[in-house]
Amino acid sequence: MVSSNYRVTQQSLARRTTSNMQETLARLQETQNQISSNRRITKPSDDPVGAATALRLRSDVDRNAQISSNIDDATAWLNTADDTLGMVVTATHQARDLSIQAQNGALSQTERDAIGAQLDQIRATMIGLANTKYSGRAIFAGTANTAAYDTSGNFLGTSNAVERTVAPGEQVQINVTGDAVFGPNGSDLFTNITNLATAVRAGNGVAIDAQVTNLDARTTIVQTRLAEIGARTQRIDAMKSRNDSGAVSLKQQLSGVEDLDLPKALVEMQLRQVAYQAALQSTAKVIQPTLADFLK
Repeated sequence: MVSSNYRVTQQSLARRTTSNMQETLARLQETQNQISSNRRITKPSDDPVGAATALRLRSDVDRNAQISSNIDDATAWLNTADDTLGMVVTATHQARDLSIQAQNGALSQTERDAIGAQLDQIRATMIGLANTKYSGRAIFAGTANTAAYDTSGNFLGTSNAVERTVAPGEQVQINVTGDAVFGPNGSDLFTNITNLATAVRAGNGVAIDAQVTNLDARTTIVQTRLAEIGARTQRIDAMKSRNDSGAVSLKQQLSGVEDLDLPKALVEMQLRQVAYQAALQSTAKVIQPTLADFLK
């Protein structure tokens, strides 16, 4: 028959009760850490599945933030191009009005020369507009890291597209190149204005009419590019709205995984505090060494 008699020493009892108290204290501290951080998951071991989900959601949040930055950059680029081409159209209208004025046969040579000088200034203004920059880059130079035009009105850029990612796997061209807006070298808007100024100074009505026709055609092209920019801007605005909604949804999902149910945690902390205090009190009563304990 196996004897059931065994002795629990004071030291063994002390170790066991101390271990239990430490576990209770550890659970209390864990709850306090969660409350102070307002996070249900403070380390992967708290919830391995939830931690993995939170990691994926944080990656999605970061990607969403990058796309948001791309959209803002694309919008600013397109808005700059829109404003610039609007000013170019205004300049072409001014040139046309001057051309009509120059067809008055009663004008003197001095007056025609003055109109020609105004056309020269309009051309210089247009070249300046064609070299407009956004964030240090010429917006009509394509992918070239140079000015779009030299002072003579020659195109220095490329015909390549500049794109931005505005949604996962979706890109939008944000630029229009100078040759597509102002025309190829030699038959561009700037050459058109130069020839118009020459015809005005010469008082050549036929040549003026021909250049005005060319000017109208070039103006139509600029307006077409403006319409394209408007369509791209609308598309990007729609992407921005969708991306902003996605950001809200992702943050809500992340909050649902990580954030703490504070009222529940406060109740749990109070319960664990009570449990710890009770453990302290019971341990103090149980572990009371006597003279007999010392004599063993």
